[in-house]
Amino acid sequence: MLKPLSRSSHIACAALLLLSAVPAMAQTAQTTAQSTGQVTTQVTNLTVAGAPVRVIPADAPMARLELARPTATDPLQAKLDGKAHGVAPGLRIFSADTVLVNPNAAAGKTLNVRYKLDLYGQLLTAWVLTDAEVKAWKAAH
Repeated sequence: MLKPLSRSSHIACAALLLLSAVPAMAQTAQTTAQSTGQVTTQVTNLTVAGAPVRVIPADAPMARLELARPTATDPLQAKLDGKAHGVAPGLRIFSADTVLVNPNAAAGKTLNVRYKLDLYGQLLTAWVLTDAEVKAWKAAH
């Protein structure tokens, strides 16, 4: 038979839940003052609690991704700007809404993405870009 939780256990659980939600509530940036060496933190973007923050590495190149449909004899293959790459076992494709996309569902489509390869040159992670993100990336590069 299960014992009911004590009042202190309820408080501890509630505190843990609140503390785990703090990073999702606000994205913070740290800046370092060069003259004093002090680190200051400021809130740069408030988000809805639980909403994912889209983070794409600055060194992730942009390409047009084409995933070939897998067959019984051929594994899933990716083409980045027409150059064939293998697909890493842990391939993650994030939609513009930061939702994971099943690679088999994206097969046969051409998507503008920023991507990262693993140590073996296989596609490991891809972020699907919106038209505005593509224009901004092209203007910056």
